[in-house]
Amino acid sequence: MGAKALKGKTLKASGKGQAKGKTGAAAAKKHAPPARKPVPPPRLLKIVEDPRVKLAREQYETAVGLMSNHKFERALAVFEKVLEGPSAELAERARVHVSICKQRMERKAPAFKTADDHYNYAVVQINTGNLADAEEHLQKAMKLTPRAGHHYYALAALLSLRRDVEGALGNLKQAIEYDSRNRLLARSDNDFGALYEDPRFADLVYPERD
Repeated sequence: MGAKALKGKTLKASGKGQAKGKTGAAAAKKHAPPARKPVPPPRLLKIVEDPRVKLAREQYETAVGLMSNHKFERALAVFEKVLEGPSAELAERARVHVSICKQRMERKAPAFKTADDHYNYAVVQINTGNLADAEEHLQKAMKLTPRAGHHYYALAALLSLRRDVEGALGNLKQAIEYDSRNRLLARSDNDFGALYEDPRFADLVYPERD
């Protein structure tokens, strides 16, 4: 009987412990800080570029391209437009380039008085890869001497280097008509590499095969 009484007390004591544990958990839950809500990511602000600044930037990039191609007069005119724009940063950069353009323009430029002056200069430019400048001077030479076969030959070679097959063939045909010796030159001229696989090129330089 003593054992039963002891067991009963043990069970009773255990019941009180469980009740006390539940009460403590409830109290802890009651005093716990509320759960934090998730913080949304920050919103990114879309910055709209001032159209005047955009225009000035495009003008600046155009002028830099002209300057790299040695078109200093045209580059100078565009840089001066950038100076009038709203961007102080672009204006400061343009001001430096304006000074450079003026210095380059003040240097003594080669004198072009005759068709041969333009032609010889153009040949040098072709050999250095400055095809745009070369074409400009070839056109001037052709205006001064319209029936010079070597002018058309040089232009044909230039257009072939640009992969302009139609333009190259047309000018080469004209060059041969004005001077048949250009036919022999074209046979071994690597500048016409873009035309080698075109049968019309073979017809021009090897007419005896027909």
